[in-house]
Amino acid sequence: MKKFYLFTLVAAIFAVSTTQAQVSVSGATPKAEATFKDQVKTEQVKAEYQSSEFQKRAERAAIRKDRNTIEVNAGITGSLTNFNSKWQTVNGSTNSITGIANFLFTHNYKKGVFNLDNKASGKLGVTSKAKEWTKSQDEWFISTAPAYKMTDQWNLGAIASLRSQFANGINGKNQRVSRFFAPAYLNISLGVTYVCPKPQFPIKVNIAPISMSATYVYSDTIMHQFFADKFGADADFANRTAMSPEDQRKPYVYGLTIADGNSRYEGGSSVQLDFDRSFGKNNFIRYRTTFYSFYGWINEISQQTGKNKELNIEHIAPNVRWEHTIDIKATKYFSTQFYFQMYYNKAQCASLQTQIVLGVGLSYTFKNK
Repeated sequence: MKKFYLFTLVAAIFAVSTTQAQVSVSGATPKAEATFKDQVKTEQVKAEYQSSEFQKRAERAAIRKDRNTIEVNAGITGSLTNFNSKWQTVNGSTNSITGIANFLFTHNYKKGVFNLDNKASGKLGVTSKAKEWTKSQDEWFISTAPAYKMTDQWNLGAIASLRSQFANGINGKNQRVSRFFAPAYLNISLGVTYVCPKPQFPIKVNIAPISMSATYVYSDTIMHQFFADKFGADADFANRTAMSPEDQRKPYVYGLTIADGNSRYEGGSSVQLDFDRSFGKNNFIRYRTTFYSFYGWINEISQQTGKNKELNIEHIAPNVRWEHTIDIKATKYFSTQFYFQMYYNKAQCASLQTQIVLGVGLSYTFKNK
C-alpha cells in the first residue's frame, strides 16, 4: 500500500511540472527582429547593350588597323680603329671612331580608292680623327604621296618631297659648305603611277609630265663662301646686285645665281621608281631602292638670252638620284646594312657622285601588322 501511495505522489509531481513548462513557453512573446531596407536605386544593364558597344569598338579598331600600315625602324652602327704609337709612326695610320644613326618611318593609309603614302628618314654619321670630329653622313628626308586608284595597276596622284641636312658640313679646305636648309631641295610632281599587282615584284613607277624642283640656300655665310670661290676673293658679296646682268645669271652656289637670291624654281618632268621587298626565311633580307630623275625644261626657256635666244647649257642635263639599301637582320636587335647611292646634279658638280656605307650594329623595327 505504501508503494502505491509513493507511486501516485511521483506521478502527481511530474504532471504539475509539465503543465507549468507548457504555460511558460506558450505565454512568452518573442521580440521583433530589425529589418534592413536598401535605399540605393539599382538599374540593370542589358547584356545586349554591353556587347554591342564592345563590338563597335572592336570593329573600329579593326578598321583603323586595316587602313593604316605603320613601320618604324631605328638603328645605330659604329666602328673603332686604334693603333699604337709605333704603328702610327711606321704606317702613318690615325685612330678613328665612327658612328652612324639611322631612322625610318613609313605610313600607308587606304580607304576605298584613296591611298596615301608618307615617309620620313634620317641619317647622321660622325667620325673622329686626331681628336677632330667631322660628319660622314648627314641627311633628312620627308615625302607624301596621295593617289587616286583608277584601275588595279594605275593610280593618279602627286608626290611631294623635301630633303636637307642636320649639321654643318666642312670640306677638305676647312670651309663650311652646308648647314641646315642650305641647301634644301623640294620636289613636287603630278602624274600617274604604275603599281605591279604581283606581290613578289612590288615595284612602283611614277611618270609625272608636270613637276617642279626647287633649291634653297638660306645661309649668307655659305653663299658668301661660294661667291668668293666663283668670282674671286676680292668680289664684293654685299654689292652683288650691282654686278653685270651676265654675271648675275651665272650659277655659283648649288645652281643658284645672283638673280635667284636664296631660292631657285624649275619646272619640268620627272620619273620615280620605288621597290621594297623582303627575302628569305622570316624575311631576314630586305632590299629597297629608289630612282628619281628630273629634267627642267621650263627653266631652260626662261634662261634664253641674247638675240639668238640660245639655251643656257648649265641646266640642260637632268638630275639623277639612285639609292640602294640592303638590310640583313641576324637577330631581332642585331643587323647589317649596306647603302649605296649615285647622284648627279650638274649644278653642283659636273661629275657623278657616289657613296658606299657598310655598317653593323643594333636596330629595332616596329610594325603594327
